[in-house]
Amino acid sequence: MKNLTSVKTCLVIIIAAISLMAAGCASIVNGGARHISVNSTPPGATLTITKKGDASGEVVYKGTTPATVALSPKAGYFRGQAYVLKLELDGYNRAEVEVTPSLSGWYFGNIIFGGLLGMVVIDPLTGAMWNLSPENIEQTLTSSQASIIKNKEGFVVVLVSSLTENEKAKMVRIL
Repeated sequence: MKNLTSVKTCLVIIIAAISLMAAGCASIVNGGARHISVNSTPPGATLTITKKGDASGEVVYKGTTPATVALSPKAGYFRGQAYVLKLELDGYNRAEVEVTPSLSGWYFGNIIFGGLLGMVVIDPLTGAMWNLSPENIEQTLTSSQASIIKNKEGFVVVLVSSLTENEKAKMVRIL
């Protein structure tokens, strides 16, 4: 009877050890997409997110601020995915923010919990070894020159050499 209990105990310990080694540490803690919060001042800006380095220019999200977006941190085996966020609102200059991947500290937990399988196979394949930053984006949009003139809030000084021929033709001498 004692031998049967000892065998069962050993079997439970072995199954637990295999289970821990079969899953990557970062996959357990960070599994799945990362949630990025995007706010703009003023709110209501059009938010367009594309993958950085993607020649196709694939849009992965389009909406308005404020928004919380789920982005995959994985670009490929042992490669993290970066993103470019564009914020556009009429009367304001377009703003761009880059979201970049960084190695998760939990990835190194594989040394203790996930073993070689978690470190070399599971976490790199799932992308769980990567975090995305910044996680919270607060972007203030600045007024464009056109809105300053349109709203009669001031004036804009430009060099004549930077104007087109059509703009030069419309100029009025004030002195």
